[in-house]
Amino acid sequence: MVDIFRYESNSFSMAEHGGTHLDAPAHFWKGGWRVHDIPLTRFIGPGVVIDISARAQQNPDAQVEVADLLKWEEDHGKIPERAMVLMNSGWSQRWPNKTLVFGSRTPDDSSTFHFPGFSPKASQWLVDNRKHINAIGVDTPSVDYGQSRDFETHVITAGASLVCLENIAHLDKIPVKGATINAIPMKIRDGSGAPVRMFAIMNNVNAAQDVHFAKISFLVILVAITFT
Repeated sequence: MVDIFRYESNSFSMAEHGGTHLDAPAHFWKGGWRVHDIPLTRFIGPGVVIDISARAQQNPDAQVEVADLLKWEEDHGKIPERAMVLMNSGWSQRWPNKTLVFGSRTPDDSSTFHFPGFSPKASQWLVDNRKHINAIGVDTPSVDYGQSRDFETHVITAGASLVCLENIAHLDKIPVKGATINAIPMKIRDGSGAPVRMFAIMNNVNAAQDVHFAKISFLVILVAITFT
């Protein structure tokens, strides 16, 4: 008789805020929701992709502005309730080059970072005018652009109990409207953040097959090694 029994068990260690991940409101807001507090309904919603890739190619400090949100609504209608509002800057193509991802020849020095994000004014506009969205997200390391020093977008969104999603990949492969975004985090009790398995489901049955865009990156490996 051939013995086919096999057992395997591994362990891993990583920071909460590495790779494709979620920022819980508690990350920047005292008393805010922690990962285990966030309702499951906040992790799923209609995708709203704001494409600033052409501008970001010319200026790594480009940000999503109120004008970008208004232009999206002019073209596609009002941002829907429970929306996941996602910035496509084209940045995910820079993986796994840490220097390119952080826009710096010294990526261990945060004062030298240059990458796109959401402007505080755009974030405040969403909080004030589209109160029922679920999340904002970016294909860069932070929803605040690289040169931010006060992390105002983080503070604004955390204070409004919005989820922030960072280091998203392949946003250029999903439509600017019409996909359902799923961003399912590891449920870490009392976590200020968590790794996310993120994917888009195309609502049009004739569209390309579902695009999975949460992936292991150089950053995940780097953080796991550093904090093991």
